[in-house]
Amino acid sequence: MEAEGFLADPQKLRAEAQQEPRRRCLGDYRDTIRLLKDEKGFSLREIAAWLRERGVVADHNAVWRIYSSADRPTPAPVGAEQSERTEQASPKEAAMPWMDGA
Repeated sequence: MEAEGFLADPQKLRAEAQQEPRRRCLGDYRDTIRLLKDEKGFSLREIAAWLRERGVVADHNAVWRIYSSADRPTPAPVGAEQSERTEQASPKEAAMPWMDGA
């Protein structure tokens, strides 16, 4: 098999990438989106247009994703999830003793 010919040195590209400034994502504007939606009554399309007028690349779908993701609860620690499953399994095991060890 013939080796692929890449022209750029990977370490050089990585060094250049590290020098690039961080780009803002729409999630950085979550508080602004929530304020416009919840307190000012803007629609998702109006929020997207408002952000675009101020130089932020956004459409109503992206605004919805950011707005709706703010309502998601933070994930529970792994140990808590495991103990919750154990607690849920206990009544089932008690109700079907013939399933013991299955």
